[in-house]
Amino acid sequence: MSLDITEEIEKIINDKETVSVISAVGKNGNPVSQVGKKLTLWEDGRIAYYEFLESSQLQKNLVYSIWFGKEIIISLIGKDGKNYSVVGKPYQALIAGHVFEAEYEKTQKEFGEKTDLSTVWLIDIVRVTEDTYEVAKEREEKEHPYLMH
Repeated sequence: MSLDITEEIEKIINDKETVSVISAVGKNGNPVSQVGKKLTLWEDGRIAYYEFLESSQLQKNLVYSIWFGKEIIISLIGKDGKNYSVVGKPYQALIAGHVFEAEYEKTQKEFGEKTDLSTVWLIDIVRVTEDTYEVAKEREEKEHPYLMH
């Protein structure tokens, strides 16, 4: 199960104006990153990432990640400029069933009837780090004081 997350993180995940970039490594060790069109936080604390293309390289890398217990990373950039890195592990891939059908219908209403939803990826949150420059700089000064110029 996922970590308990703050209200601020929940807000940024669910905000449609947030830019989310999902990155996963495939069997060849090469990472692939893709801007996510739809990302939400479900009541159980898991992130739901909606993949629209069955054959995308990210889809293939997420399959690899779930099979071999690999972590993925989601970069979130909010409209206020705050930047977060969410490390997660794929928990489940929904491709059929009543939950998937309901999400498919919602997705078509949101993005148009020609939209094809391939998979709803449920992702357990492992850790969240704020990477906004000011916060990251302060963290660096505390953790690595001898690296400062």
